Amino acid sequence: MEPERAGEENRDDLHTPVGVKSWVWKYFGFRKNEGEVVRDVAVCKDCRCELRYCGNTSNLSAHLKRRHGIDGDCQEKTQASKPTTSLTTFFPQTLSNTSKRAKNITKAIAYFICKDIRPYCVVENEGFRYLLEVLEPRYKIPSRQHFSESYIPNFYTKVRDEVIQDLMKAQRVAITSDGWTSCTTESYITVTCHFIDNEWQMNNHVLQTRVLGDTHSGVNIGQVLRGACEEWGLTNKAPALVTDNASSMIKAGKEAGLSPHIMCFAHTLHLSTQDGLKIAATDRLLGRVRRIVGFFHRSAVATTVLKEKQSLLDLPCHKLKADVKTRWNSEMLERFLEQQAAVTAALLDKKVRKGSCDIHTLSEGDLVAAEQMVGLLSPLKAATTLMCEEKQPTVSIVAPLRMKLLAHFEYAPDDAPLIKEMKRVMAEDLRERYVDEEPFLLRAAALDPRFKKLPFLCDERRTQTFECLAEEAAQLKEQRVKCPPLSKKSKVLEDLFGDAFCTEDLSVRKKTSKELAYDEIRKYREVASLSLGGKVLEWWKAHQSEFPLLANLAKTYLCIPATSVPSERVFSTAGDIVRSERSVLSSEHVDQLIFLKKNLTRSTAERIEV
Repeated sequence: MEPERAGEENRDDLHTPVGVKSWVWKYFGFRKNEGEVVRDVAVCKDCRCELRYCGNTSNLSAHLKRRHGIDGDCQEKTQASKPTTSLTTFFPQTLSNTSKRAKNITKAIAYFICKDIRPYCVVENEGFRYLLEVLEPRYKIPSRQHFSESYIPNFYTKVRDEVIQDLMKAQRVAITSDGWTSCTTESYITVTCHFIDNEWQMNNHVLQTRVLGDTHSGVNIGQVLRGACEEWGLTNKAPALVTDNASSMIKAGKEAGLSPHIMCFAHTLHLSTQDGLKIAATDRLLGRVRRIVGFFHRSAVATTVLKEKQSLLDLPCHKLKADVKTRWNSEMLERFLEQQAAVTAALLDKKVRKGSCDIHTLSEGDLVAAEQMVGLLSPLKAATTLMCEEKQPTVSIVAPLRMKLLAHFEYAPDDAPLIKEMKRVMAEDLRERYVDEEPFLLRAAALDPRFKKLPFLCDERRTQTFECLAEEAAQLKEQRVKCPPLSKKSKVLEDLFGDAFCTEDLSVRKKTSKELAYDEIRKYREVASLSLGGKVLEWWKAHQSEFPLLANLAKTYLCIPATSVPSERVFSTAGDIVRSERSVLSSEHVDQLIFLKKNLTRSTAERIEV
């Protein structure tokens, strides 16, 4: 008999177990002894080698790989690649680009790029592609050029149209602006817009980000601002301007013809505080604290010892904070005073003393002065935080808060000489600010139901402020009254009888706009004030039918922010967008991505058809 024939016959005398799933039983079997299967020994069907079997097939698969070159992993993949029934039998292998499912996924990726500030090349990243392949194997990811040149610009166009429609409904707008420099050393200027809508909700939008190739002069910035107002249709909205105190920005406001021009209150507080911190004694004290903080930031050993002392003294495990001159605050001193016991113990530790020969703890007098400085600066820090609110009016708080801080700067009996000098310098600087804008700020405070009593003013100035509001409200009413266009027939009748025809009851004299405004002022001053924690815009929404003239006037005042923080907040966003790995982004793409990051919402994205 031929060998191959004998091998086939020998295979037939081996019994393959029923119900087993392992691939090895294609090559192994059991012998039978007197009609019973012997399951203790497995026999290879090719080489007749006998292997002990205890319920585990590891030794069997190892034999096949070593003696016959049969790999179990390949066998399993081959079996898996030939299923009797697969998903592709019921579903197509790829989605059409025009299918609703594919469009929704592409839209979601575009939304992800815009809102999470991801680079366009994320669609080419291996991990991202694998994720989408697992979630939807039939979807084919478009190229990054498709997103950067087609999809994102389409998003921008649709959202831009919606923003323009919102701006058309605004009674008045206020814009903020500031410049920033990218990591590629390109200079940009960003313009944001604020207004109160018909539902008395504060709205703010980033309008545009433009490259400022020329010098940052007031003329060049003013041209950008004027161009922005024309491009977005704001010239008939009496736009107000809010910027920092830089001289170029002051000139830019005049160049653009925007009024009123309110200087950022947060920046004003910063300048006043810097004058107080420049005093020799203050600077010397801060320098000592700064040296100690810097030492712990540089020394790993000192940091470790400080943590040990914090644990022993049951103090919060907080890291010491360093101050930043461009962003003043009292946090460095606050954190140092909180950790003063742990800092002193750490500096006296033998492990630290070797490297801190010239670092000395503060004296008792220094600590007292530091505590008084924190007490002096804390209200300014709270005021700065308060002014960063974007959903509630802030311009109406400037006048009351300025008066409150000036009162805070008055001398106290227990003030140290250092604190008295700081108060004097800071009060002088703050008192010189907002001299020209003060009448406007007082009227804004009077339109805020929380501060309408104006308790910080004398009776004469209080009365004068409300008289100015009455005049403005009357003028605004007369400007808003528009006669409907007459037909040719009506125009003829108007020419013939207009001077003698009257539809009103002549026995009842109609009140003038000024008289109506004074009546509203009187009633407005009599109603109870809103609590300090109350919602100003919700109050006006509930009382707009009772005070229609003042409500219209309130929209023109309260929409103006007190700080340029909204435009400055764009810097952090821009820093995430214009990074080293995306330094080749064009200015057009930068503008689009910043715009969509700030203005695109999920509901808007779902409505967009692309």
